[in-house]
Amino acid sequence: MVERFVHIEEAAGPIPATRTSMNATAKILLTVESIWAFGSGLFFPIFAIFSHQVGGDILDAGIAAALFLIVTSTLEWPVGRLLDKYKEKWFIVTDYFLEAAVFVGYVFVASKWELFALQVVLGISNAIGDPAWESLYDKHTPLRRAGSYWASSHMYIGWATAVGLLIGAYVVDLFGFKPVFLLGAFLSLTAGFIALHSIREKQGS
Repeated sequence: MVERFVHIEEAAGPIPATRTSMNATAKILLTVESIWAFGSGLFFPIFAIFSHQVGGDILDAGIAAALFLIVTSTLEWPVGRLLDKYKEKWFIVTDYFLEAAVFVGYVFVASKWELFALQVVLGISNAIGDPAWESLYDKHTPLRRAGSYWASSHMYIGWATAVGLLIGAYVVDLFGFKPVFLLGAFLSLTAGFIALHSIREKQGS
């Protein structure tokens, strides 16, 4: 086994001392996902408070969150099968546009049942977008740089979400939920349009 590993290393050549630069598609994917993460971070940490404002309680907030996760988890597998046949770009763009619609929908929510319905739509959107983003990002991740590429993605997206958490709580405290929803919708649309016009996929990718 050791001899076989040595032969593989010799065939592959030495690992360069410096990390290769991130290609354009990977940079675009990180940019749009960070924009989206910032917009989502504006609202999701105070979701339980909003649920209470539309007539729900802590249990209803839990049900809404569970609906989102159940729908997402259930649909990701069939979406993954579709990704084997169609280009990831269109799934990513659809996700961002759908999430923008959900944010606008939050502005008009008047009951917990409407909130539940929007969480189902959000789950569908997430199931469409997450596997597609990860699949395309992985295609533009050098095999021998996978660790640093994926660490970078979690770092940038985590930072964007954290900033969104702080700003979202501050804006809601001063102005209420509506500005946060509209800003979240705007940022999701921005991410969608950037993805639509900037992501280039090769034929057969």
